[in-house]
Amino acid sequence: MRILLIEDDEVLADILSRSLNKQNYVVDVVADGQSGWEYAESTKYDLLLMDVGLPKLDGITLCQRLRSKGFFTPILLMTAKDASSDRIRGLDAGADDYLIKPFEVGELQARVRALLRRGDAPRAPVLQAGALRLDPSICEAKYENKVLELTPKEYSLLELFLRNPARVYSRGDIVEHLWTFDDPPQEESVKSHIKGLRQKLKAAGAVDWIENVYGVGYRLKPHSQEKPPNRETSQISNPQTKSSNPDVEQQFNQAMSGLWNQYQGLMAERIQVLQQAAGELQTGKLGSDLRHSAGRAAHKLAGVLGMFNKETGTQMAREIERILEGDGKLSAAQQRQLLSLIEKLNNLLNLKEQGKEDAGNIFNNFSASSTPPLSVLPDARLLLIDPDLQLGAQLQPLVQAAGVYWEQITKLEDANYRLQNTSPDLVVLSIDEAGWREESLALLLDLANRTPPVGVLVLAAVDGLVDRVTVARAGARGFLAKPVTATQIWETVLQILQRSRSQIVNVLVVDDDPVILAVLRPMLEPWGIRMTGLEDPLRFWEVLQAVVPDLLILDVEMPQLRGIELCQAVRTDPNWQGLPILFLTAHRDMETVQQVFAAGADDYVVKPVVGAELLARITHRLERARLLQAFSTKDLITGVANQPQSNRDLQQLIAHAQKHNQLVCLAIFNVADLRQINIQYGHEAGNQVLQKWGRLFQLAFRGGEVLGYWGNGEFVVGVSGLTKTEMSDRLSDVLTTLRQQIFIAADGTRYQAICHFAVVEYPNDGLNIASLYQAASSILGIGKKE
Repeated sequence: MRILLIEDDEVLADILSRSLNKQNYVVDVVADGQSGWEYAESTKYDLLLMDVGLPKLDGITLCQRLRSKGFFTPILLMTAKDASSDRIRGLDAGADDYLIKPFEVGELQARVRALLRRGDAPRAPVLQAGALRLDPSICEAKYENKVLELTPKEYSLLELFLRNPARVYSRGDIVEHLWTFDDPPQEESVKSHIKGLRQKLKAAGAVDWIENVYGVGYRLKPHSQEKPPNRETSQISNPQTKSSNPDVEQQFNQAMSGLWNQYQGLMAERIQVLQQAAGELQTGKLGSDLRHSAGRAAHKLAGVLGMFNKETGTQMAREIERILEGDGKLSAAQQRQLLSLIEKLNNLLNLKEQGKEDAGNIFNNFSASSTPPLSVLPDARLLLIDPDLQLGAQLQPLVQAAGVYWEQITKLEDANYRLQNTSPDLVVLSIDEAGWREESLALLLDLANRTPPVGVLVLAAVDGLVDRVTVARAGARGFLAKPVTATQIWETVLQILQRSRSQIVNVLVVDDDPVILAVLRPMLEPWGIRMTGLEDPLRFWEVLQAVVPDLLILDVEMPQLRGIELCQAVRTDPNWQGLPILFLTAHRDMETVQQVFAAGADDYVVKPVVGAELLARITHRLERARLLQAFSTKDLITGVANQPQSNRDLQQLIAHAQKHNQLVCLAIFNVADLRQINIQYGHEAGNQVLQKWGRLFQLAFRGGEVLGYWGNGEFVVGVSGLTKTEMSDRLSDVLTTLRQQIFIAADGTRYQAICHFAVVEYPNDGLNIASLYQAASSILGIGKKE
């Protein structure tokens, strides 16, 4: 469990954090209300523990601000004042509980446990799954009444799994929940704690209770729990295993059934090509063109039939393709075998001709094979559920201008039906129409519990605290009170969509077979992977630049351009050389595999695609790409962009300013006595300063500014559109915070870091980064002499 402690008394903060750490809580400590607000905004906490008399932003005002912005994390206020009016003000501001200093640490721990049990939903005082019990009040875990001797991190791991038994936690998730910002572990450390917990559970008789979801993370094994208390799950999991979320598995099976019906016409066309080849073969007139077409049809059937649980059909199609390969004359035995295979495949599939596409759904109209819109939100899908057609008409030009696919439904029952088979990126839902409220809240709860959750922006006729709390607990991402304009709705929609998109993996799939593209979408999207499909390889470069994918999937054999050629083109461009590339191929021969890797591919998957394998390979490649990017673009001590990366970002900022005739301010912050700190207290002390400054800068600059660390204690910040005077005003609070930081060396000595800074302005102080840096260094030199 993660707690944010906001207390400006260093002694008390140290005592409370140590006490809470002993109870196996992860505690982040800040010393003022403004920092508390920034931490609460950027990280999910289970509890906020704050003093009332805080600098910059007092506890009551902070509490009011948090509640007004939709934060419903439990809040416990502390104060030395005992007047009833202060207690009333605190509770009216939205606090859940109140403690008057001085207080007993034991009472504080009891109140913390009570609030954590309350949370967003009722929590049992004792967590239990079968014979496994964990009592947070005494920090004790037992299996069949035998006490488990766990380390603090092993205990925290077990509590995390027991509180969320259906959820898969990646190593990154575990680090976020169980370690503070100041104490990030190595990846191997997480594995070591998992291994230790498994061994101690096994020794007590709980064998294989922690499951490794291949390529994703860890969770409590489903068979080890009697009644899962919630429906949480991971963003990426395995849709083809029995341990998956049953709702998602059912949705996947329904989607595949619908796709089989939708593409029977296309399958029938491919069978007809094979039958035509069989007919000409019997007359002895099978030409090379038809033979090649039949081979291509068999190749495509082999690539997709297994994905519809028709593995026998895949094997038959592969054998047909093998016989038709080459231009040599077929022997009598081969002809008999070919005719028999085509007849058996036709009987197995028993296809009927029908239309290929179903245009009845606006979301399906943008099919897997469509060309995505060139927009900031490619392939985004919005659903408005509101009977007000005028509002929809006003919203339409705003949505369409952004390239977002959207639809308005005026009846709630129609929306419920539509949402059974579609999953938009965001739903705008009016909840106060006649007879809608109860059913709307039920729909809101259902969408929030999907995997992944569907975001909902609620439009309400009443702007009351109870209404806001109700929709927030049901899972709404936003709340607007009517009357509201289309522009207000659209601005809020953009914020939610862009925030969601930043957390979603974008994958571009290029394959000339529309069936493959259609099948991959329901296989990937339920697990937080946004897929864009492209059927025409000639439009590849345009779509690649528009989508900017995190990972690329290519088919080997395509008309006009082979996937191998596209891969080679990607690898010759410096901007895309780090893009992970996977191949899909029905070929298993060594020659094809060698060509794939020689072209620069990272991995390949053999068709027909198995969902679990594809998800695992995607996850592994993405994790490796993120790790390499972090090493190449971030400074490992401060956590901000390193000099090469931030230099490139600043060059782009200046180029944009030059084009639009704007100002750019460059601020340089210098830990003036970093060398002296390293000499006097050791490099660990100097690193402590750099880490703290890096975190403070990241909290202060999150609006598109360029932030970097250039070594030797120098941080740089680039901001466009501000004058030097405005930039200096913007930096005043940051400077105050930096200069107030107190650090503790290994020997217990307290020390501070001296901060020098300079602000220069493009184009008045320099026309490029080198001249701007020279001007700032000159100012810093004067400051040091003084």
